[in-house]
Amino acid sequence: MCVLDTEPHSFSEAQRGLLRDLAFWVQSEIASDVELDHATLIQSALRPQSIPTITGYTVAGGGASRGRLAGDFYDLRLHDGALRITLADAMGKGTGPAIVAAGVRASLRTAPERSIAEAIADADRLLEEDLSETTMFVTAVHAELQPETGDLEVIDAGHSLAFILRSDGSWEHLRSTGLPLGMGAALPDQGARESRRTRLEPGDAFVCCSDGLLDVLDADDPFAHVARVLDTLGPDGAIGEALRLISDDRATDDITVVVVRRDA
Repeated sequence: MCVLDTEPHSFSEAQRGLLRDLAFWVQSEIASDVELDHATLIQSALRPQSIPTITGYTVAGGGASRGRLAGDFYDLRLHDGALRITLADAMGKGTGPAIVAAGVRASLRTAPERSIAEAIADADRLLEEDLSETTMFVTAVHAELQPETGDLEVIDAGHSLAFILRSDGSWEHLRSTGLPLGMGAALPDQGARESRRTRLEPGDAFVCCSDGLLDVLDADDPFAHVARVLDTLGPDGAIGEALRLISDDRATDDITVVVVRRDA
């Protein structure tokens, strides 16, 4: 079909129908891009706009999406002197996981006077009630640090990618002991999620990441890779280095990282 020529042409009914279909497709694509642009702006606005400053600690966090929208998120905020740390990963990619992640973030931020166990339980119930007919779930780490003592309480909902890098170079893996959010742990016959308590001593760092980071770390010794980067670049530099790796050919998923180091 010729659309532009030096000679006049007449379109057949079939050709006019094809042009209408093409115009409708282009219009739909433009509308979809506009909606995606709006969603991207909203998600960007929901990311932490500033990192809490705590005397004696270095706090850093960041996230990079493999696509336009991310299913990962992190949150860092102070309440009554305690630092709340959250990193979560909604299953899948695209708009659906991004919407679910935003809902979990909002639930965890509501009523900050709740304990982290209560906050996780409420978010879990939210997913069970609203998404019970889907296969969607969210892995999450929700923690609270008492800066004066270094006491750290951690609840891991099926994430299992939270660690403490000790000052002597050893690693403590804070393994998950519970199911992801939205997989039945909030049902009445299930007990409360267990939290794990530990302490950050001077020189120790709490490190939490999404599984997308694993794709781009040294496969032979990822722990040594992280320790080396932290030691060389510090928490802020390490976050920047991790996010830079989103352009690596091995990166297939969003990358989100949080580091909290006790300096003194």
